[in-house]
This record gives sequence, structure tokens and C-alpha cells, in this order.
Amino acid sequence: MNDLGVHSFNECLALSRSKEGALDRIYQNYFQNVSRVSRIERTDDMSLQRKGIDTFVTLNSGEVIRTQEKWRFRPYTNDILIEYCSVWRNGECQAPGWIYTCDADYLFIVYQPSDLVKIYPVVQLKIAWNSNKEQWIRDHRNIIARNPTYVTKSVAVPTTILEDEIRKAMRFDYQRKLSGVFA
Repeated sequence: MNDLGVHSFNECLALSRSKEGALDRIYQNYFQNVSRVSRIERTDDMSLQRKGIDTFVTLNSGEVIRTQEKWRFRPYTNDILIEYCSVWRNGECQAPGWIYTCDADYLFIVYQPSDLVKIYPVVQLKIAWNSNKEQWIRDHRNIIARNPTYVTKSVAVPTTILEDEIRKAMRFDYQRKLSGVFA
């Protein structure tokens, strides 16, 4: 298991907040129906932050999309760090990681030194995680981040593997006799 050294949630949050607005053009290009008159709002509400919601993007249609912005201040290394235990203390997980608590619609991971943004739909990301978590934890690099009184546990999943599993999660066929449902 790799050790990232001492980690501070508050420092990471402050660094992310210092980048506010940097993704606005990306939101406009990605969602395509976000105009300059649409709203892109960041939240300071800590209860929403704990649910993984950083930004509300209001589309021209009025639909609101919730995003989580994760800033990485290291080059992209062909993997995504999935936090599965936010607080590990006394030999047990006392608070689940963001993969379980994130209520955003999309995850935007920014690798600042690489000028790269990876975008993932959260529902499909969670389906991929639930189907593969044991294997990924067993087969891939596990990372611990030491905080002053606890440890955070994550696994570095190669993006090719993760993205294949997300594509699988986006396909779903249901076929069985529906007893008059379509009648």
C-alpha cells in the first residue's frame, strides 16, 4: 500500500476553491446547452460538500446538474483514485469514501499539470465500482493518506479498466415476458 504522507481535507478544499470558475468553459462545452446566461454556481454549504456536490450547472432548459470537482495537483498517471474509506481508524472504516457518498451527477477530475479533465457520470461510476470493488482493491495500487487522527483509503484504478466498466454499466438489456405491460 502506498502512503501519500499527511493529508489535509481543509487544505485540499481551499486549493480547489482557489480554482473556482476555471471549469466554466468546460461545462459550457461539455453540456453544450449551457450559455453565458445559464448559471454555474459553486456551493459553500458544507452539508452539500460532504455529499460531493461542489457546483450547480443550470442548463438553458432549466435542468440543474450537480457536479463534483476534484483537483489533482500532480500529472495524470493513467489511473483514477477512488476513495472507498474516508475515515479509517482503530482497524475499521468509520466513514465511507466519496464513491459511496457522492450525490453529484458528474465527477470532473482535473489534472492541473497535465491540462486534462476526466469526466464521469456518477451513477455508472458507482455501478462499475459495486461490480468490481473487491477485484480492484485486490489487483490495483492501494493508497493511504494520513490525516492527523485517521487514515483515508483509496485504490488507483487504471482508466482503461474503469472506462470499460462504465461503458458496460451504460448498457442494460431487460427482456422477459411483461404480461401485458405493453398492451
